[in-house]
Amino acid sequence: MKTTRDHRRISEMRNLGPASERDLNAVGILTAEDVKRLGPEETFVRMLLGRVKRGRAVGSCNAAYLYAIHGAIHDIDWRDLPEQKKTEFKAFALALRESGQFSHS
Repeated sequence: MKTTRDHRRISEMRNLGPASERDLNAVGILTAEDVKRLGPEETFVRMLLGRVKRGRAVGSCNAAYLYAIHGAIHDIDWRDLPEQKKTEFKAFALALRESGQFSHS
C-alpha cells in the first residue's frame, strides 16, 4: 500500500504555529512529515536545539509543547490528550530540565 507524504508546512499542522515552525526549520525540520517521522519527543528536543541556535530562551522546556506536537501528529487538540500521555510527557520534560541540557536562558 502506497502512503502519501505530508508536505504541509509545520505551521499548517494543528497546535503548531509560526514560532514553532521557525525553531524547527532552524534544525532542518521543514515539513509535517518530518515531525511525524521524528515523533513528539525527538521533535521537542530538536525544537529546543533550534531555539538555542536562534538565540531564543529555552526556559519553556515544558510538557505543553509535547502535548502540542503529539496533537499535531495525531490531528487532535493538545488539551484532549489522555491523562496517561500527559503524565509521560511531564516526566520527559522534567527529565530534560533536570539534565541541565536546557537550563533556563
